[in-house]
Amino acid sequence: MTNRQRYDWETIRAEYEAGSSMGRLSEKHGVDKAAISRRAKKEAWTQDVVGAVDRVVDAKVNGIVNTADPEKKAAAIRAAADRKVAVINRHREEWERHHELIVEAVTNKDFDTAKLAKITAETLKIRQEAERKAWGIRDVDAQPDGGALTVRILRVSGE
Repeated sequence: MTNRQRYDWETIRAEYEAGSSMGRLSEKHGVDKAAISRRAKKEAWTQDVVGAVDRVVDAKVNGIVNTADPEKKAAAIRAAADRKVAVINRHREEWERHHELIVEAVTNKDFDTAKLAKITAETLKIRQEAERKAWGIRDVDAQPDGGALTVRILRVSGE
């Protein structure tokens, strides 16, 4: 085997995370045990099956079947991102239409349209939250504390 030979690191990692020892992996795949150890440390491999299953599920859901081929992987990632972008854009359009409904209700002082706007907002919120969860879409600006506001009052000495 040459130094330039490509190893199937995805398979090696999956087998390690499923419980195989580094020694067994070295024998099976012809990779130096130290190389496996370095890679495992660098990529934080664990023998936690839940993490391995989650990675494989995510790859399959997003169409990333052959992750050893960088071009196929990049294309699958772009396609998965495009699908999520379409969902996010649709959500934004729905809120824009909802905004127009509110403007109409306020402008015309129309109580029934205002009630419809309230019901529509609640429905959109519930459906979109569920849809974002199903698509694995996270709000990048979401705060880990759930959006709690922390206020710190600073006192200047001498006051």
